[in-house]
Amino acid sequence: MGKTDVIAAIAAGLAGAITIGIYLTITVPLVLGAPVVALLRWDASNLLGYQNTLHATLPAIIFIGQSSHVLVSLVWGFVFVGLLRVLPAIRRMPLASGFVFGVCVMLFMHYLVVPLGHAPQLGYTTRALINNLVAHTLFFGMPVAWVATRLTKAPARSSL
Repeated sequence: MGKTDVIAAIAAGLAGAITIGIYLTITVPLVLGAPVVALLRWDASNLLGYQNTLHATLPAIIFIGQSSHVLVSLVWGFVFVGLLRVLPAIRRMPLASGFVFGVCVMLFMHYLVVPLGHAPQLGYTTRALINNLVAHTLFFGMPVAWVATRLTKAPARSSL
């Protein structure tokens, strides 16, 4: 992975972190009726355990919650750029690819990463599932794909 790919992966991960963060900051209170700090506490609890976050200060919860959110988003930015290198067809339809990528990210996080952490398992209501799906497809996967494809170069084609 060259310098351009690293920059693209970081930019894509940050774009995804910012857009999904804004979306969830607006929709968690409106759709789920929970304060934004509850989302940050849940993110932080995946590292610390939920009981520990109840005793943590608000600045610590915000810092740990946001840091883990951004770190995970950066990892997914690198994953997408890596996929661009091994599956060049993604480049032809970046937004559709980003949509599918977002679904995969949501499923991977929900069924593998979160259960391995310390956050409480959340059951999905239909409303929460739709909100999570919209968040991960339109506000994470698609921005990651759009930025990554714009900042990476297509691999050179062989003239054979």
